[in-house]
Amino acid sequence: MDYSGLRVGPQQLADGTPQANARATKEGAAVGANLGGIYEEANIRGQVFSLVLAATTTGIAAGHQSGAGAAASTQFAVFNPAASGKYIVLLEFALGVISGTMPAGPVLHAYIPNVPTLAASGTVLSNVLGSTPSSIARCYTSAGGAALTGGQAPVNHKIANFASTATPQASPYLVNTMEYIDGKLVIPPGAGWLPMFSGAGTSLLCGLSVTWREVAL
Repeated sequence: MDYSGLRVGPQQLADGTPQANARATKEGAAVGANLGGIYEEANIRGQVFSLVLAATTTGIAAGHQSGAGAAASTQFAVFNPAASGKYIVLLEFALGVISGTMPAGPVLHAYIPNVPTLAASGTVLSNVLGSTPSSIARCYTSAGGAALTGGQAPVNHKIANFASTATPQASPYLVNTMEYIDGKLVIPPGAGWLPMFSGAGTSLLCGLSVTWREVAL
């Protein structure tokens, strides 16, 4: 490898700079480690967004139970409009149980193969905190659930990385219910994603969030 172009110290380069020098340490060794977070560049470029529902107010809506039919009541979903010109690349999904009893079995990732006619209700947030988002996503958040008018029946795709037995939450404790999807699931134009539970559970209240990156086709 040719090390002749190495430069010691950080560089502040503007977009359009023809070529950046590779970086060296003060001892002359090539720097190969990541100097920022995994999603730092995409964030700074305004490509990363989140959707959150802090708390549901009813149990698991019918549209989030395996075997749900078309246009079922839904609390949390992300759709990619047919003419968006972008992919929605899922990065992270989180679920926080507040009270009640989870249904026995896994939480799943599901998709709906069309975009509902129901007007969007969710507020997309840029992951550059406080900035105005320029997301193409069409999202739905409803604490009590709303009929997803025009939406086809959801299809289970894969198991998320957490599951539960049908056991009441008996005492306060912390549970890691976050999945780093890291691009393993992509929503193409004209489809949507939503979390799916194995059943209804008992009076389950929870919070939900999902984070994604938008990438040109």
